[in-house]
Amino acid sequence: MEYIYITLFFIVSIFLVYKSKYLKINEISFPLIIFAFIIKLIYGLAIWYIYTYHYSNKSISDIYKYFEDGRQLAIILKKSPADYFEILKGNLPKSVNSISYYHEMKFWVKPNSYGIYNDNQTIIIITSLLNLISNNQLVLATIYISILSFFATILLYKTLSSFLELKKIFFILIFFLPSIALWTTGLLKETIIFCSLALLLYFAKKLYYRFKLLNIIGFIISCFTLLISKTYLLGFMFPSIICVLFIKLLNSQNVKLFFISTYGLLIIFFITWSLAHNPIKYSYQNKTEVEKQKEYNRLNKLSYNQNVLGKNYNLLEMLRFKQADYKFEARLANAKSLISTKKLDGQLSNFFICIPYGISNGFSRPHIFEINSLLTIYPAFENLLFLIGLLFTFIFTKKLNVDQQIILFSIGTFIFLTFVFLGLLVPVLGNLVRYKAPLLPLLYFCMLLLLDKTKIESFIHKYIRK
Repeated sequence: MEYIYITLFFIVSIFLVYKSKYLKINEISFPLIIFAFIIKLIYGLAIWYIYTYHYSNKSISDIYKYFEDGRQLAIILKKSPADYFEILKGNLPKSVNSISYYHEMKFWVKPNSYGIYNDNQTIIIITSLLNLISNNQLVLATIYISILSFFATILLYKTLSSFLELKKIFFILIFFLPSIALWTTGLLKETIIFCSLALLLYFAKKLYYRFKLLNIIGFIISCFTLLISKTYLLGFMFPSIICVLFIKLLNSQNVKLFFISTYGLLIIFFITWSLAHNPIKYSYQNKTEVEKQKEYNRLNKLSYNQNVLGKNYNLLEMLRFKQADYKFEARLANAKSLISTKKLDGQLSNFFICIPYGISNGFSRPHIFEINSLLTIYPAFENLLFLIGLLFTFIFTKKLNVDQQIILFSIGTFIFLTFVFLGLLVPVLGNLVRYKAPLLPLLYFCMLLLLDKTKIESFIHKYIRK
């Protein structure tokens, strides 16, 4: 009966998409849009299949662990809405029954959150609501979230395509590129991040062209959704928001100057802050190996208490501990695609030495020489596609107007910071592919924005069609 219901829902969904006026796009044929919708649903079910049958341990499988915690939270909501909202506020539920269900949620509390909002709670809250409307059926919940991802992708396309000449290529990339289609469609954090980014860019564009209350409210809400989806992403987006705000207020045409000046000041601030908040000195002179290890353990614990549990906010030390956490979790899970990352040691000089490794890992891995499974084939060739496309941007570069420069610098700097951050910290290829997936549409948008369609057509006509 369950599968009959899901099949009927699938058919009805396609019919509603067919009738939707929102999905009418001049430059994209409607059969292609319908096909994109079906592909979204297929990839959503593929995520369910992978985490159900490929990863056999459901206790650590992302979609299952969050869906199960969401089920417990949904029970609390049905039994006691007051306790549900107490939990959302960060308090313990008051009734005994609710407390027992609360303790069944194994991932609601994250041991190492580094003073940042625990985004596990966001996906658990969403899955609690999905549990209610899907009657605890994971497959049906997956279809719901896949439909949401489809509409978010359409929203992203409509928001950004007006800046592009190669619109249809952009549509094909964001809907059919396997890494994007797979990892931004299922019941995962990446889907929520992707939807939040689409919403943020939509309202940012609306607000840039028309300063009105509704757009301001939408922009604030979209910033909040990104904040609770993945906090550091809003932090990486913040400098771009500041730059665009000043460019708009001053009606400036010198986009490059504003971005270079802003990021130059941020680098100076980062260096100054790191030097002022780095009281832990790792010095091992005139010590034996045993003494060095003891001294390291002592200072390491001291630094953790001050910089992670305390209020010192040493950014370099926090990055060092976060990198160590990622490596520990990868080894604990016996990750098969473990890669080497340049070790951060908490020192400023070491951080700048590590940045080229972060760039390399973030933008080029996995590469075609690292293919070791079906799940790494597609991202490896996608990275190769990006590198070829990047080369083309130098050959067929387009002169951008002011609005195009603003969107390029805003999104480009955001992507660069995020990819370097992930390249520095994430030691597992599979996780690296997943974490980058919500940003890949933006990466390909920047690449296509720089390409001159006229130059490409002239090249094809001159050399290919001889």
